[in-house]
Amino acid sequence: MPLRTRVFCVAASLAERVPLTEMTPEYVAAHRPLSPLPTFPASLVIGRRAPGVVSSDLTIPVRDGSTIRGRLHHPPQVGETAPVFVYYHGGGWARGRPKDYESLLSEVVASTGAIVVAPDYRKAPQHKAPAAVHDAIDTLRWVAGAPAELPATPGRIALGGDSAGGNLTALVAQWARDHDGPPLVGQVLIYPATDLHRHHPMRTAPMLDGPSMDRYKELYLDGAEVADDDPSVSPIHCRSLAGLPPALVQTADHDPLRDEGKEYADLLAAQGVSVRYTGYRGVPHGFLNLPGVAPAAVQARAEIIDQLEDWFRE
Repeated sequence: MPLRTRVFCVAASLAERVPLTEMTPEYVAAHRPLSPLPTFPASLVIGRRAPGVVSSDLTIPVRDGSTIRGRLHHPPQVGETAPVFVYYHGGGWARGRPKDYESLLSEVVASTGAIVVAPDYRKAPQHKAPAAVHDAIDTLRWVAGAPAELPATPGRIALGGDSAGGNLTALVAQWARDHDGPPLVGQVLIYPATDLHRHHPMRTAPMLDGPSMDRYKELYLDGAEVADDDPSVSPIHCRSLAGLPPALVQTADHDPLRDEGKEYADLLAAQGVSVRYTGYRGVPHGFLNLPGVAPAAVQARAEIIDQLEDWFRE
């Protein structure tokens, strides 16, 4: 791992005042943001917003008459139709927010010309599984319905997400295939959690260690109506992966989720899905949001943008 990446990982660990394993549900709810906004000096680590991108808050209707918040990003000039990238953020289904991804998502907009919709799905432990999955599905249905809140009629639609958001991306892609959902041109799975039933032998990784993985799963599933090996929360246990949209799968070398991400990519390919897999060496979980200290993030972002451009152009 590069020295500056290692130094940052140590600093981030020391800065966490309360370990995740000791956080009460109330503390988790009050401390959900994973990173500051991308302004100086934080932007030296997490990157800055791409200039010229228009961003605003959204209210997204979901089932049972509820609503969730979200973020909308788009170019200053948009035609009658435009491609859409729906992005589900990470954070163990309990933490995180769309604003943690302003640097990445504004860069996607600036490079591809796409509209980006990032829902702030409901979180555990206040909302157990499968609430986050339902919100993720309902966001896609809302986008596909061409709501007036979007600056253009959606054209081609791709999904993406990291970690827990990668889990949601895979599950929504499966739902869309099985329930005549809107056609998807691709899915970007960034160090995705694909198997919640799995024991992770990598217990001391930086940024995301074994005890933290266990705590996230506890917050999300304890008392929930689904088991950890249910296909509704563990996409790798789906009976068939055939017919799913093309996938870009990225994993990180020093990450407990590495092996299940690679295994899911291999299973997709074995069942006829077009897959582009890249395992980034010498980087921890969450590196995509750290371009200032993890140089591989620059390449990983470029790969995502290149793949989205291909999908939107085909």
